[in-house]
Amino acid sequence: MRLLAITGSHRRDGNSYALSKAVLDSLDCEYAIIQLAEKEIGFCTVCEECVDKGCVIEDDLDEILVEIERSDGVIFAVPKYLSAPSKFMAFLERLASIVHMHKHLGYGGPTVNPDYVLFQGGKPFCVFALSGSGEFGESALRTVVDYLEYLGFTPVSHDRSPFVAVNLKAGNVKGEVLDSKEALEQGRELVRNLMASVRTT
Repeated sequence: MRLLAITGSHRRDGNSYALSKAVLDSLDCEYAIIQLAEKEIGFCTVCEECVDKGCVIEDDLDEILVEIERSDGVIFAVPKYLSAPSKFMAFLERLASIVHMHKHLGYGGPTVNPDYVLFQGGKPFCVFALSGSGEFGESALRTVVDYLEYLGFTPVSHDRSPFVAVNLKAGNVKGEVLDSKEALEQGRELVRNLMASVRTT
């Protein structure tokens, strides 16, 4: 089994990365971690070229898409900024724009391919939501999850609120989240559910 963690923080090796690595190191799986802080992600220009050619913006998006396709399940580790980090939202927006263009064969017009999704087969995902207060924000989390479902991912939940994610307290100090046994256990619990979902699909 191969899992992928995508960390949305603007800070390299921050708490999103530390938690993802600690959880994945403790489980029996092959994994990779992509830190968006190390990647170039441009904004969608609504050029409509992706309808026929794929996205023509020259940055790191295609590399990330390849890693997602290679993986059986994906963890999105996202810290709270005003809502979610701007680069992470630009990443989701780029992917959602590709889906939209294929559904409509361009920016506007009627829905031609209503069932088009970027990731076929409902690739399972889960979310680590981190904030200094321990409260990521329900509306921001819902936005992230809605985007991912629109792309064709299937959410994996657990039995603790907010169910679709692990909502964890992590402040400004790098690695601080690792001091929380509860955070590590909740992360492991959710990723175990992710792995179980992979095995049944």
